[in-house]
Amino acid sequence: MYHDTYDTAGQNLIHTEPAVVAETKSKRVPYLDGWRGLALIGVLIDHFITKHGINSGRLGVEMFFVLSGRLMAEILFVRATPLANFVARRVSRVYPALFVLAICATLYASVAGKHDPTLGQFLSTITFTANYTRLWIGETKVLGHVWSLCIEEHMYLLLGIVALMWRRWNFPLVTVLTALALAFMVNGAVETAMGLSYYTVYWRSDARGASILVGAIAYLVLRDGVPRALAGRWPPIILGVAGLALSIKVVPDPIKYSAATACLAASLVLMEQAPAFALRILEHPLILRAGLWSYSIYLWQQPFFRGAVDAGIPRWWLLPMAIAAGVVSFYAIEQPARRWLNARWHTRTEIVRG
Repeated sequence: MYHDTYDTAGQNLIHTEPAVVAETKSKRVPYLDGWRGLALIGVLIDHFITKHGINSGRLGVEMFFVLSGRLMAEILFVRATPLANFVARRVSRVYPALFVLAICATLYASVAGKHDPTLGQFLSTITFTANYTRLWIGETKVLGHVWSLCIEEHMYLLLGIVALMWRRWNFPLVTVLTALALAFMVNGAVETAMGLSYYTVYWRSDARGASILVGAIAYLVLRDGVPRALAGRWPPIILGVAGLALSIKVVPDPIKYSAATACLAASLVLMEQAPAFALRILEHPLILRAGLWSYSIYLWQQPFFRGAVDAGIPRWWLLPMAIAAGVVSFYAIEQPARRWLNARWHTRTEIVRG
């Protein structure tokens, strides 16, 4: 039994014994940041370097999703974080930098006489409805990547509701989450079979949200005991490679976002038992730093990516500027706002459930 909290950067889990927290030593889990860093690198490769072979952008987002599911399962179902605390920390984590980006993009569009984003697209961005409203008001290219944040926020809300109900009625949690994930997967498969486009299907929470649920399920199933078939050092590597292989372009989307996702989620949960060389890669200082900065860089890379495409210049020319903008956002907006808000929204500590 242990209490889990986040470190001051809010990026890694810290495990401490249930004694007086102030007197215990913290243990970082750096490979989680490394996983996040590799996910970001996948997105940047797709947007700024090459789109050939595996769509590394889609793979990177999928890695983000299963990581979110794994963390949310621990926060909501293991640590039993009070929901007020959970919501406050999600808002302080996501909203300040996103709001500044949306304001800057909208003001620039107004001054430059452009129509991307429009006022309606700005409002859909800051209300996390863009992945649905795009079907009626059109997609904003500059803020188009917010679809993934919409899915994350919707799944946080869903998992929060499930956690509230589970704490009251103590139903079979994994069974319920699995039923929800399968319903989302079937929905995506049916709509794909109907001929709907990838963006119409897999930018929506009622299909792609399964990826976050699968990450949560994998963690809840494997945290208390690893089956013999998955014991040892190599299963996380084999599962990761399988998830990568199932993500190539020729694989149908319903397979990518079911079987491939399950492989990635299990690989992540089992990663602590991986061979030393794999952990050394994930824990390389540069990859860890990318993971630390990942949210802000993910936010700010999109305007530079779209700017390069619209201007007809090599995309990689603007990659350093995109990274620099994200780093500035991290230190000037994301971290200060997060600390300020969390200090004022402090609520009760978590109680670990066995």
